[in-house]
Amino acid sequence: MAERHREEVLNTILATCLGRRGVAADPETIQYKGRYRPDVIASFGGLRCAIEGKVSDTPQAEALVLSDARGRIEQGIAHIAIAVVYPVTLRTAKFDQMVEAMSSASLEFAVLTEAGDGSWHSGRLNDILAELRRAHDILVRDDVLQQAVDTLNIGLSEVAGALINNRSACDRLISVLGVGNKTNASDPI
Repeated sequence: MAERHREEVLNTILATCLGRRGVAADPETIQYKGRYRPDVIASFGGLRCAIEGKVSDTPQAEALVLSDARGRIEQGIAHIAIAVVYPVTLRTAKFDQMVEAMSSASLEFAVLTEAGDGSWHSGRLNDILAELRRAHDILVRDDVLQQAVDTLNIGLSEVAGALINNRSACDRLISVLGVGNKTNASDPI
């Protein structure tokens, strides 16, 4: 009878393969005890990424792994989560060939972020990393934009507060900017 690998073995091999591609990844680290422990936790561009995996012979594998991945984001464990469904052929690959088998396998996966769930894709590990890069870029860009908007709002609030009771300054700004209507600065506010 051929040996059958448990899902945890596949998760460990996935972490190894990601590490070989420059992504620091650890399978089921003990710092995330109990039900909060992702199958694989990785650091990608300063963001935490949780990866949840199921083998395709698990009933409702896609729904289960998607729910687990979404939960990692909702629990605040990760900024990005990846739901992975391993092909059943990886269960019976020879252990000494697992890294090569994982690297060449076609995996089903979805990348999820705090902004929402991605769609399902089929591809190899490099395809997963490409989707991860896209999600990272979107999150970082959105975060930088939000920080800029927050800073601008603070500045505008301070300017508005300084001008609210100073009609002559407002009239001078109207002249300089060429917008709005001047008031009579001598009129009471």
